Amino acid sequence: DMARGAVPGWAFGGKNGIRSALLLATSLACWISSVEGYFKGDPVQCFKRIQYQGKRTMWSDVLIGQAPLFAVDKAVELHIPSHDIPAYESLKLQLSYDYEKFTSEWLTVGNGQGTELDMIMVVFAYSGADIHEVRHKLTYKHGDKEAQHSHRTTVTIAYHWIEELETDTRSGLNFLFVAGCFLTLLAIVAVALDSGDLTNNRALLVPEYEDSDRKRPKLKKFTLFQKDETGENDVPTTLGAEADRHTTGAADQEGLRSRGGETAGGEAGVPAAAESAGGKAD
Repeated sequence: DMARGAVPGWAFGGKNGIRSALLLATSLACWISSVEGYFKGDPVQCFKRIQYQGKRTMWSDVLIGQAPLFAVDKAVELHIPSHDIPAYESLKLQLSYDYEKFTSEWLTVGNGQGTELDMIMVVFAYSGADIHEVRHKLTYKHGDKEAQHSHRTTVTIAYHWIEELETDTRSGLNFLFVAGCFLTLLAIVAVALDSGDLTNNRALLVPEYEDSDRKRPKLKKFTLFQKDETGENDVPTTLGAEADRHTTGAADQEGLRSRGGETAGGEAGVPAAAESAGGKAD
């Protein structure tokens, strides 16, 4: 007896011993799965608790036969400990998955007015070996309040898995970063080249000349008049193109002659006027 007392009671069999062994094996399997990720068919850790009369129970394990299996669709009967709860009391259930990473809202099992929960559809969204999202869809049935004597002790729960496409977020961010750096480098090089061209050709380029061989505008030809050595006559000098630098057109010659005549007439008219004035004075 003393030797037997030194060993845990569950080691000698019995209903409680078998349940403890199953819970230990389930916890160990789920711990290994959480470390290395899930494989198809692995049990997903699931907890449950209920609420009634403003009180909540502690979390308890869902048996492996009633718990979800990774990436496996199935429907089972989930046990609800509601034996001692009157039918007129509202009863609610809460579920938790994957070590409380995903927890449901409080699901009404019975509202005490004849409405009872008929089925829970649990939808898992996953990719690879990870669960990303858990959603719950509820189906109710309506009965007679007077005919309902107690809450139901089981409810149908269906597990449905939806695989999502894996997205490599890190590679996408790296690509955007490299592309941004490359575009920035191209912009810097383009600005530097444009600045160099403007510096080299600033004094040569004229917008209105598209021909690169005529970068400098050609000056128009004009005539410059200067006095000769006597100071009496104007001597024309033509400035402009190289071919016409020392030549004067016919129209220019005519203008020069007319201008020279006007100048000579004016100079001759001054003494005449003076003589006329002198004669009158005499």
